[in-house]
Amino acid sequence: MNYLISQAVDSDLTLMQRLFYQTVTIYGSKIFTKSEVKIYSRLAADKNYWKEKFKNDFVYNAKLNGEIIGSFLLNRDGVIEYIFVHQNYQGRGIAKKLYAVMEEVAKEHNVSTLTTQINAVTKTFFRKNGFEIIENVEKVVGGEEEVSYSGVKKL
Repeated sequence: MNYLISQAVDSDLTLMQRLFYQTVTIYGSKIFTKSEVKIYSRLAADKNYWKEKFKNDFVYNAKLNGEIIGSFLLNRDGVIEYIFVHQNYQGRGIAKKLYAVMEEVAKEHNVSTLTTQINAVTKTFFRKNGFEIIENVEKVVGGEEEVSYSGVKKL
């Protein structure tokens, strides 16, 4: 499969919004709460949000025949906001290549540490890519514990 990874440009906006929305509502419903899906779905439609991200952060897309099949967003502080691949193209090494480009971009811009929120689905991916997985435990009402994960990697 011959796809190209390049920095997002304004003409990618509509395709990005559609892919982000589809990913959040279909795939994300398996890992996000209903509230998170609702928030991220609204975010997908926010053109100003995406234009700001294109201008101020590092948004890269994997494209095949003019369609975006994967993407990542890394902010200038080294926070990975997302990395995902369209459900029809998963398991083909695209996320691995997107991640390799992300590390190159980070190094080029003197980002020395990458951080991200991690869930059960992404934990293995980030561990394979050298991230230290940190378990965050928070006490919630009733004395129960809510566990979340984050990842850190020094470049």
